[in-house]
Amino acid sequence: MSDLILLQPDVRSQAVLRAALEDHFLLSRCQTWRELERSARRCDPLGCLLDIFDPRLPIPLSTLRRFRRKHPFVALIIGSDFTGKELELYHLGRANVDGVIRLEDNPTPREIRKEIRGALASSLAERVVQTVTRDLPPLAQEAVRWAIEHAADRPQVSDLASALALNPRSFLREMKTMAMAPPRTLLLWGRLIHASHLLERLHETVEGVAFGLGYASGGALRKALKRHVGCNPTILLKRGGLAWTLEEFRRKGLRRGSGGKNRWAHAGSPRWRISPFARRPS
Repeated sequence: MSDLILLQPDVRSQAVLRAALEDHFLLSRCQTWRELERSARRCDPLGCLLDIFDPRLPIPLSTLRRFRRKHPFVALIIGSDFTGKELELYHLGRANVDGVIRLEDNPTPREIRKEIRGALASSLAERVVQTVTRDLPPLAQEAVRWAIEHAADRPQVSDLASALALNPRSFLREMKTMAMAPPRTLLLWGRLIHASHLLERLHETVEGVAFGLGYASGGALRKALKRHVGCNPTILLKRGGLAWTLEEFRRKGLRRGSGGKNRWAHAGSPRWRISPFARRPS
């Protein structure tokens, strides 16, 4: 299994990206788009890192959209030189690309890893929204999405409310009106979902995942999983890993009390807005 599939025809760009990523992710390389598609079917990667502008192997947006339909939960990250192609950033956004690495800016290894992790978090959040919360009102969906995407940033309720263009009191009131769990609970589950996803990667340790998500120790993460998900990391993986955590989230992490199952359906539409770029932290 690979975390990332690289399709980078330019040897120099490939070397830069590999140096930044190979100690942190399991990488596999492809030489052609067809080879990448075969690898994606075979190894179910977390993401694909592509150069779509290289003249030796240009990749049209229609091909990216087709790949997205076949693999909706594989993160698509474009690592290219955008000199003279800045307008393409708009089209990539419309194609639901999860991340962009502008190689002409000579990003540092840390910046490259940050963009990759943000793209993988964005893809994970989309998976959760589509499989667990798609029947919730838009405000609740975006709150869950943001909580997962920003789990590694140790966010506060005020950060989540601000991203949704609400003040904390108004946000809490809106969630209560829809019988949804409080914002603090959503932030907690955002970390637990992200942690469960990372623990499925064979080379991750409990301590590494814990520190990356702001827990004081591996023991603190174990305690949180035991309390809210019902098992420690070892048992969690035996029970299905992320799938088990999502089921527990659906069962006891989404709604406020036992009587709130259908109450939100009768509430008025909340007054809120969110920036189209808020899903992808800079």
